[in-house]
Amino acid sequence: MSKTSLNDLVYSFEPLEVFSPDPDYKVDEIELQKSIKKSRDMMEVIRKYKNEKVKVGKEW
Repeated sequence: MSKTSLNDLVYSFEPLEVFSPDPDYKVDEIELQKSIKKSRDMMEVIRKYKNEKVKVGKEW
């Protein structure tokens, strides 16, 4: 298939491959919980920052 460029990125329009995950795959629960906590902490920081901006009159 042909390749196309948009904003200096090159795209190749090739058919997608079907991916079938391993049925015996187990998630690393400890790493998953760490990632969830990190995401929640980051969202809390963003909310606090956003609320501080709104209080001083700078709305998004």
